[in-house]
Amino acid sequence: MDKSDRFINQDYLKNDQYQSSTNLAARIRLHQLFNTAKEPITGTIFNFIIDYAPANAKVLGVGSGRGDLWKENAHRVPEDWDITLTDMSAGMLQDNQAHIGEPLINRIRYEVVNAENIPFDDNSFDIVIANYMLYHVPNREQALAEIRRVLKPTGTLFTATNGKNHMKRLFVLAQAINEGDDFSSIVTDKFSLQNGTAQLLPFFPDIRIHRFQNDLWVTEAQPILDYIASMMAIDGMAILSAKEDEIRDTLNRLIAQDGGILIGKETGIFIANGYYDSATYIHNQ
Repeated sequence: MDKSDRFINQDYLKNDQYQSSTNLAARIRLHQLFNTAKEPITGTIFNFIIDYAPANAKVLGVGSGRGDLWKENAHRVPEDWDITLTDMSAGMLQDNQAHIGEPLINRIRYEVVNAENIPFDDNSFDIVIANYMLYHVPNREQALAEIRRVLKPTGTLFTATNGKNHMKRLFVLAQAINEGDDFSSIVTDKFSLQNGTAQLLPFFPDIRIHRFQNDLWVTEAQPILDYIASMMAIDGMAILSAKEDEIRDTLNRLIAQDGGILIGKETGIFIANGYYDSATYIHNQ
């Protein structure tokens, strides 16, 4: 299967890459261990959600993954929120429930849902969260139309994604590309910081972008190898099968030489509303 096709192939995503949270957890671990930001992305995202959410908010998660946003902010979730989390993978939702755990789990409803066909009524939710997943949707126009439909007229979409330079050095370290090669179209031709605004505008006239400052300073080789093995933009398992010792030696040499390896990230979040008010604008921070 072509690398680009794997990003949107629903059978591959549901039955292989995201059958459970294992691959996703390997990638999350690298970010959690070596993030240079003062606050985790999950905390920053939740700050925005709190700011926009009304009292008694009805919240829908689309492509909710392992549930780190909720686990890491469980103590901050207002008691009056009504929360539904969805994913196309039943296995991922099972891992989500186990990961979030008590006591928040008792307040969440779960449902297996395809983002292109959301089985809820029009104008049902105050908040929809679709983080790091729209680039996996084959028909994003249909998915965005569905999200807009289930949002209330004054509702807000939060959708985090990556940019064309995200984690580029990791691909070089994996020896999957040369320094001058361009792998970014695998992701950025789909839904990225560069093209997301244009895709959102037909549905959300008020779009605000917040870019996160949170590169990685990695001081251990194994988490990088685990990340490479989990990847879908490259065949990480095949690369490690052929070159693991060579890549490990390179990583250990760089860490010994410099004290760590800097991996630049390019990631951020779109905050989109479907109505205009006096503060409406397209804003880049």
